[in-house]
Amino acid sequence: MVGTTLAAIIAGVAGQRQARAEHRHWRRQLRRDAYAAFTVKADEVHGALRGIETELARPGHDLDALRGALDETRRSVREDLAGARTAVELEGPEELARMAGEWATSLSACAAAIQARIIGREGSDALGANESHRIRRFLNHASNKREQFVSHARKAIDV
Repeated sequence: MVGTTLAAIIAGVAGQRQARAEHRHWRRQLRRDAYAAFTVKADEVHGALRGIETELARPGHDLDALRGALDETRRSVREDLAGARTAVELEGPEELARMAGEWATSLSACAAAIQARIIGREGSDALGANESHRIRRFLNHASNKREQFVSHARKAIDV
């Protein structure tokens, strides 16, 4: 009788440990998925902004097409990236949510910098070197925010 009771207690403790380990694994997977989805969306926005900047630096570009691409990219920041960021905020930790916000803000500022350079512009003249340099600084800032986010995300999911 004592042996049976002891075996049942040991089995119960082992079951609880297994359940906690499975729960930790499940939470880690949820976080990984949220971080990955946010990173993919942010990378898409960054790539689009980089492409717009590259085209603006070329003489003979189609300004109307670039304005349309910028509008679509800004929409993506407001909707797609914001949705992915919400998942990071929900999954946490707080530090990663803050970093996701900083990265999204950096991308939004880059889009605004490009917008400021093409407002009122007509024709297909290339951006000046100073204008392109300023936009590239915004792009580089966003790249730095990406590196920080990914580094901390790896730690948060024990990779």
